[in-house]
Amino acid sequence: MNLTLQGHPVGPGVAIGRVHLAEKNELEIGEYRIRKADIENEIQRFRKAVQAAKDQLLELADRIDPSVAAPAVELIQSHVLMLGDSKIGRSTEEHIRQQLCNAEWALQSQLEQVLSEFRSMKDEYIRSRGEDVTQVVRLIQSKLSEETSTTPFENIPDRLAETLVVAEELTPGELAVLHQRGVAGIVTEHGGPHSHTAILASSLGIPAVLGVHGARSQLKEDNTLVLDGGLGIIYVNPDQATLDRYKEVRKEAERYRQSLVSLRNRRAISTDGVEVSLQANAERPEELRQSVEAGADGIGLYRTEFLYLKGAPPGEEEQLAEYLSALEFLGGGTLTIRTLDLGADKSTDSLDFSQLRRSANPALGLRAVRLCLRDTSLFKTQLRAILRASAAGRVRCLIPMITSIDEIRKVRNLLDEARRELDERGQAYDREMELGGMIEVPAAAMALDNLAQELDFISVGTNDLLQYALAADRGDEQVAHLYDLQHVGVVRLLRYILSESERLGLCATVCGEAAGDPGYTRLWLALGLCNFSMHPARLLEVKRIVRETNVGAARRAMSTWLEKPATVEQASLLELLDQSQK
Repeated sequence: MNLTLQGHPVGPGVAIGRVHLAEKNELEIGEYRIRKADIENEIQRFRKAVQAAKDQLLELADRIDPSVAAPAVELIQSHVLMLGDSKIGRSTEEHIRQQLCNAEWALQSQLEQVLSEFRSMKDEYIRSRGEDVTQVVRLIQSKLSEETSTTPFENIPDRLAETLVVAEELTPGELAVLHQRGVAGIVTEHGGPHSHTAILASSLGIPAVLGVHGARSQLKEDNTLVLDGGLGIIYVNPDQATLDRYKEVRKEAERYRQSLVSLRNRRAISTDGVEVSLQANAERPEELRQSVEAGADGIGLYRTEFLYLKGAPPGEEEQLAEYLSALEFLGGGTLTIRTLDLGADKSTDSLDFSQLRRSANPALGLRAVRLCLRDTSLFKTQLRAILRASAAGRVRCLIPMITSIDEIRKVRNLLDEARRELDERGQAYDREMELGGMIEVPAAAMALDNLAQELDFISVGTNDLLQYALAADRGDEQVAHLYDLQHVGVVRLLRYILSESERLGLCATVCGEAAGDPGYTRLWLALGLCNFSMHPARLLEVKRIVRETNVGAARRAMSTWLEKPATVEQASLLELLDQSQK
């Protein structure tokens, strides 16, 4: 009889191969004294390790599978920003100077102090940030140890194409190493479906099952495993029938992928003649390339935060070069550039907001357009670069997290100033460049008629909109079950946004993760959405569903459900929409 282990599913994906038990990779932090004459050398060693850690995370971000990139990119960005946190750096360097100790021990001492502060907090959200700090510190310590000690997974083979690594837990840096070596799949004893490991494994396309208690004691080196990432099941030394079944599952997945490729040049039009626009979310060249290959109608969301994670604030010319490169990739397609969407809770080398009070809940604090309007010099540099890019192709400017018409008017005033400055220089730009706003705040959604006076288009950011509407942090495992697009209140809110934007003549796009989730495609069509923007790897699958859907029938099913939501299981809405197609 096969031994079967159960854990948390991370996402679809099957891995077949042999076990490698990773040694527990706890770094032993030794303390030793240094001479006064060596203080600056030790501080430089610490700074070099911080930069190496930052470089590794940025390299990891470049390899993220864009099909599910958003949460992973957010996680990596938060870690990169923590590495630039001047408070951590100053405290560690001060400890080295005062205690005349090595960088590893100084950093460990600061970690213990910070974690003690986190544990004393009453707010669960703030306490949970301790995991981020710990992982960032572990990454720096691993870089420090590489000079004198072992590197991560030094006993693991260089190539892991048919190897499933079993570990107690894995950090983002360790996952990057395994991905680089082509690991077939991973199993961990700790971690849940919303943990950092889960987010990154899914984004890197690594089949994974997490939270398998006692996995290391129950599995042996070179055991044969079949890992079903979608079900969270591991078959140990499976019989031939199980092996054959899962080999066929992998073949079927490949056949399905090939069938999607054939849709690239076909229109996204429903069976009853409703045509929709399928655009892509992107920020890096690889995602832009994949967008073009998938036949995207343009870029509906071009993120710019990556420009601010490299060190010094990006200048106008550097930003312009990135935007022009993106336009060249698109070959005439529309590029919708979202302005900087960072928060004061995330200090960087580029943005030192240490003088600002850190928010107890960063999601509700000084971030996005609120922060940009606080530092108008930095903001205007970006606006000028966007305006100049508009002279080379169709560019639209998108402002994140708008709440009031006053904010939009302030942005328009800054745009006018930027235009006058470009006119004085004699530099070209599109005088009719469109300005849009992201609808992520429920109050903004209910004030569309007011905001429409100053906006040319809107983009619905479902990630934050749902979080605010449901008062549930999607990254918090304790309340993640409340984060539900099928909640009747959310469905009514989304229908209002889309119907009101149509009444006002505002082009509306949905660019959150839900826009690229094939399970929700018919829901969006029933709500009246005609413009989707998603990660490029999801585009063809969404197109397939659009082409197989009768939108009129889906809308009638939606109306029926909304009339009597209390008498119909809310979770069955998607099932009801699927049934309407039979």
